[in-house]
Amino acid sequence: MSLVVPDAVEVIILQMFLNTPLTIRLFGNNATPGPASTAASFTELVGGGYANKPLIFAGWGFTPNAPSVALYAKQSWTFTGPVNAPGTLYGYYVTRDSDGILLWAERFGPAVVPFTPIVGSLVEVTPRFTGSSVF
Repeated sequence: MSLVVPDAVEVIILQMFLNTPLTIRLFGNNATPGPASTAASFTELVGGGYANKPLIFAGWGFTPNAPSVALYAKQSWTFTGPVNAPGTLYGYYVTRDSDGILLWAERFGPAVVPFTPIVGSLVEVTPRFTGSSVF
């Protein structure tokens, strides 16, 4: 039999997982996140007015349901110019501040990447987690 998490506990598990200081970062190398990915698999953007952003626990909103959802406010970056080599943007990744470990990553869809930021380019990411157990 598979592990089953009751609906009432899904939010508690999401809160336990996200109750640590995190940082969201954009990556510019042509990486595809996978099971063997580490933070070193991704090349964080540099230049163009880019800066990574903290994701603090108080910023998460939790909705219990089946499935339960953790949602963070939309994170936006407006570029003031091109970024350093390789000069492209492919997705984002999130690391834990205490040790830099990769917690998750997402590559943007094929219609979007590779994206080359220029002056005024806007990139938005809305971090979201869904907790569900199938019976």
